Amino acid sequence: LAGVKEHTDKYHKKDGHKIRTYRVASGSKTGWYVRSSQPYTWADLDKYTESDAHVAHTVKTVNPYVSENIGPMYWAYSEGLSYNPDTSGKPSKMVRVNFTHVNPLMGGEYGELRRQLKEAHEKTDSEDSFSVFSLVHGGKMHTYAQGYPMNSWSEMGSSRSTVSRVNEVFGGGAWGRFMSKAQKIIYKRNDEMWIYMKDHSTR
Repeated sequence: LAGVKEHTDKYHKKDGHKIRTYRVASGSKTGWYVRSSQPYTWADLDKYTESDAHVAHTVKTVNPYVSENIGPMYWAYSEGLSYNPDTSGKPSKMVRVNFTHVNPLMGGEYGELRRQLKEAHEKTDSEDSFSVFSLVHGGKMHTYAQGYPMNSWSEMGSSRSTVSRVNEVFGGGAWGRFMSKAQKIIYKRNDEMWIYMKDHSTR
């Protein structure tokens, strides 16, 4: 972590290189760290460069202490499936990240389920916030991630259930029908909590 902080302070303060660091606090990857860059377009990535000194510094200060590394991975933000996203630009203290793995060729059906969830939140004046991303490169395809910003563990039990929202908007028994469709579309889900590490981040 000392090496990560030194490297972050030296090479990730300028716009275009800013980064957030999280500690995974639940799930099979508990104890791992996640580094998340600022948003880019593909054209931005064409312009992105790391100097030889930047790479050498990583090799010296970080790599000797890393036993396993995954990435980079590239995710696309799905504005049409996200609800009430935080636009302040400030990080929350933690993020609940739910990964959904969809059967091949069923991305459209999954998108329709997510649109129904968004509609249920909209029509019940939900104060919840979630952002949806799809993996486009660097990992197992047909994978989606939903990020829920939080500032304390207590928020896990403070929100009205999605079940009641769906039933209110789409009628009694709607959640059961929703889940029946989901079982045909989704083959795996897993949940993680990421804790924001302010001293190792620059955005």
